[in-house]
Amino acid sequence: MSKPKSRQYAVGQTQVYYGSPAGQLPADDGLTQTQMSYGFAEGQASVGNPPTTPSDLHVDLMTYPPHPRDLRSPSHSQIRLPSVIPSEHMHSGQRYMTPTLGVVPNTEPLLHKAKIPLGLVVSPYPTIDGGAVPAVEDGVIARCHICRAYMNPYIQFLDNGRRWRCSLCGRPNDVPELFDWSVVVNQPRDRYTRAELNHPVVDYVATSEYVRQAPQAPAYVFVLDVSQEAVSSGMFSTAIHMILENLDDLPNEQKRTRVAIICYDTALHFFSIRPGADMFDMLVVSDLEEKYLPRPYQDLLVNLSEARQVFETLLSQLSAIFSDSRPSQSATGPALNSALALLTPVGGKIVLISASTPSVGMGTLDISEQRRKAANQKELDEDKPTSNFYHTFSLSCVNSCVSVDMFVFGDRYRGLGTLSIVPQYTSGQMFYYRDVAEIKPKFTVELGRVLAMPILLEAEMRMRCSRGICVQSIDGNFFLSKVDSVVMPAVAPNQSYAVEFQIQETLTEPIVVFQCALLHTTCTGERRIRVLTLALPTTSVLSEVFASADAITIATLIAKQSVQRPSSLTLEDRRDKIVKRVAEMCVAYNRENHLHSSELQLRLPVNLKMLPAVDVGLAKKAIQVTPETTADMRAYVRALISSSSASQFIRYIYPKVYSLHNMPVEVGFIGEHGKLLMPAPLPLTSAWWEPHGLYLLDDGHIVYLWVGRDAVPQLIVDVFGLENYQALQGGMVTLPELDTTISNQVRSVIDKIREREDVIHFPAACVVKDDSASGNPSLRATVVQWLIHDRTDDLRMSYKQFLLKIYGKDHTSRTDETTPAVGSISKSIDCLERADPDSC
Repeated sequence: MSKPKSRQYAVGQTQVYYGSPAGQLPADDGLTQTQMSYGFAEGQASVGNPPTTPSDLHVDLMTYPPHPRDLRSPSHSQIRLPSVIPSEHMHSGQRYMTPTLGVVPNTEPLLHKAKIPLGLVVSPYPTIDGGAVPAVEDGVIARCHICRAYMNPYIQFLDNGRRWRCSLCGRPNDVPELFDWSVVVNQPRDRYTRAELNHPVVDYVATSEYVRQAPQAPAYVFVLDVSQEAVSSGMFSTAIHMILENLDDLPNEQKRTRVAIICYDTALHFFSIRPGADMFDMLVVSDLEEKYLPRPYQDLLVNLSEARQVFETLLSQLSAIFSDSRPSQSATGPALNSALALLTPVGGKIVLISASTPSVGMGTLDISEQRRKAANQKELDEDKPTSNFYHTFSLSCVNSCVSVDMFVFGDRYRGLGTLSIVPQYTSGQMFYYRDVAEIKPKFTVELGRVLAMPILLEAEMRMRCSRGICVQSIDGNFFLSKVDSVVMPAVAPNQSYAVEFQIQETLTEPIVVFQCALLHTTCTGERRIRVLTLALPTTSVLSEVFASADAITIATLIAKQSVQRPSSLTLEDRRDKIVKRVAEMCVAYNRENHLHSSELQLRLPVNLKMLPAVDVGLAKKAIQVTPETTADMRAYVRALISSSSASQFIRYIYPKVYSLHNMPVEVGFIGEHGKLLMPAPLPLTSAWWEPHGLYLLDDGHIVYLWVGRDAVPQLIVDVFGLENYQALQGGMVTLPELDTTISNQVRSVIDKIREREDVIHFPAACVVKDDSASGNPSLRATVVQWLIHDRTDDLRMSYKQFLLKIYGKDHTSRTDETTPAVGSISKSIDCLERADPDSC
């Protein structure tokens, strides 16, 4: 594709955040965003320079306008630590384990004084393909005989190499006999070429002592809702079509994968395929109280390779079987129980696809009770599960090594606050689609990706750390068996876990080491141990602690902790807790640096300046009660945050906004470095938006195309192929392939967004009109909610209001300072709300 000539749709220039003129913004790839003239107005203001960040060590949040470019700041500088081999791979481990602090306080009082959590965000498999990790395949697994830590680059050899000193507990250990021997060529080898001494992340091929039983084979039970709403909406036919299309993508390299289907409405429908049979039998069970299988599980859970033809016939005929009028109720609980009974002997994964609320049998959710709660705001805030069945069911799944993924549809109450317990405890994933018809492309891609994902089976994860430090909490999608270890029936790549540590005694060593070990079975039946090791220096200087803090990792850890269950806190309590944690960091930093003032100031180190902006996004999106935020949507957001990686979390909480109507001509085409050039992201405030513009908002799940009410007619023609703004409809859209410059650019940008390797969600395109009369009001409210720097109503807290809440808690904590006059604070608040700090 050749680069086009300049042709843009810019009209006018608006005031930007805090009253500064719009500026040239660095694009994601370093490209400068410049304004091109194409429209129906002339004589507009020229482009100026954006607000600059203070160059000193701290920043006053009250005068700092957050900008998405600051999210890309380097998190931790590369610190050289003593290791066995000075290897270029030493810093590759931070992709798998990212610390909140680049240096560790050597005492608990020092950590408490900083008010910054000491923790890690752990991503054992940060990408869906697993990534390239060196493997130790000779069966030599060197571990400390005291703390059971694995050998790593930070150990020390003693006694002329005959022993090694553990980097976690400091105890000496004997070097294994075959450590210096290559079983491949059957001759001595140089120990310093071993992967575990050169890489912080390695995979061990497990020996027999790590295998308690035959390695588990992949097994999938598809639990499909065939109630009236599921069939009439088209969800059921779409689901079975996608399962049929993706059979070749199921992990089945060794021809051991098993599959089964259970359909349910007010009864359970099983399908039996006997060995050697050329047809299936349908068995209907109407007794929902007893958990039993109508035939032995071998006839219901069949080998995919052996019964492929019959299974395909079954899928192709399901739509016709359930095409007649269906009951309106559904027995979701009994269907899940039966799927568990089917998988209990072998373990595996349940894939539930539902478009109705559980209403029959065990696990029934009372819709009338939910409506009563909705009338009582305080009860709604508690957001507690309404049935104990799903908690008990989750524990049974963990004991049987069964994981559950859920795909739930519908804009009416579905009980996700209760249902989401199941994927959370069984290390599964939750997907929620409010509109079945419009969201069909998104569902089909995401279901296909889930089925093709190389899951890890029967996994156990253990955290270890240096002597003097202990694990305080672990948060994520799993079952916590001990304070430092978790059980996961199946591990989905790209999930992450937040670990917080506590310092128990003074740290005397110059470095501390954290190690995570994940024992699992691969899809090919191989037992492996992925070992992640991270070393950090210690310090007794508080300023070094603040300077090493990572805002994104801290925000991710706080977010995962804030959405975990069980919790007796209301949503208001959770929001206040987030505000308090940021306020405590401000107090600690100001006291350490003697930054006392009677003016309205709120200071943090430069590396933490984006922390409040990300946290207000968390408070507005995940812990907010608004008319547009249903209990189901809030539960879904919490499920997303619980399982997402740091990059996915930030993308969702602090989405990127691009201006499309005035893109540089290079955007959407391959640049000098062989990468597609993206436009520059804008701040999350409507002050940067023009009423005639076209904007793209990317939260990692939906690509919203915001069309201004004064959009240039030619822009609508060139992008959407429609004659004018009035002809454009809001909602999900597939952009037409038009032979125009901007059409090629916009579609290239969207395709680039969809190519991310670290996500399973497929961002569907959705048109949002800036006109509540002719557009979709709920879609418009959703996009407006993302503009976290703006105040939209009394229920949505703006960034400035968030800062003022922090300031209130911060100032309350300052017992040694003079309280500013009420008039002074009121004047400062007025200035902030007018977004004009120069008048303060």
